[in-house]
Amino acid sequence: MKHKSLLLTLLTVGLASAQMTFADSKIQFSTASIEDITAPQFNSFAQATKWADLVAIAQVDDIEYEKVRKINANGYAYLNILIPYKGAKKDEPIAVIATGFDDNVCYYPDRVNEGERYLVFLKKAPNEKNNVYYGFKPYCQMQVLLSDMGQYILRTPLDTNTINIDTSLIENHEFNDPHAMVDATLWTSISRDKYIDRFKCKLIETEDSVNKYFHLRYTQGVPIYNIRPLLELEYKPRISSKQI
Repeated sequence: MKHKSLLLTLLTVGLASAQMTFADSKIQFSTASIEDITAPQFNSFAQATKWADLVAIAQVDDIEYEKVRKINANGYAYLNILIPYKGAKKDEPIAVIATGFDDNVCYYPDRVNEGERYLVFLKKAPNEKNNVYYGFKPYCQMQVLLSDMGQYILRTPLDTNTINIDTSLIENHEFNDPHAMVDATLWTSISRDKYIDRFKCKLIETEDSVNKYFHLRYTQGVPIYNIRPLLELEYKPRISSKQI
């Protein structure tokens, strides 16, 4: 599998850590301590930044999850850093470990097209090497979409109500991004209406000679350059006064 080399270089087999089995390219866990960590709640991007060891815009490259009855049970997602803000470098590959069945466990969707982009707030995973992290939804995957002008836009409304964004920062956008469309064909009309109301989507109806299709398109967001100040990043000087 294409990420065997990444796993071999990034992940360490420890007595209390996850154990790798490459014969079948599967990852086996020893019920890592991540399950015992309480998911945080943040009221601002600054709080999330202070908690996180890594803050960046990252893109999904691949996932490797074990499933139980078609539900993710544990595994890794592989991300590539596009824009680093804290604790990472541009184009750095990272792995995000996840285990368990809670709604806030940080499982990523499989890669489709070029892979979804997210603003991520992640913590270094215990008993793992530096490039392995963990996080909790929604803070580990706040969706970033590409506008028709080629800008990175943090999609709003967010998937959480705990962080409020100044409405003056929110703009209407036409997204040139396949992930800005949600296939809602199999949803009930009530479910579609609720989603449209919550996420300010536009309903798009199409049909062919046999079927009718429903898609929901996101319409709002905040340019990333307006989100960055809200992170309240702390910059460390590269040299000390003693070196001057």
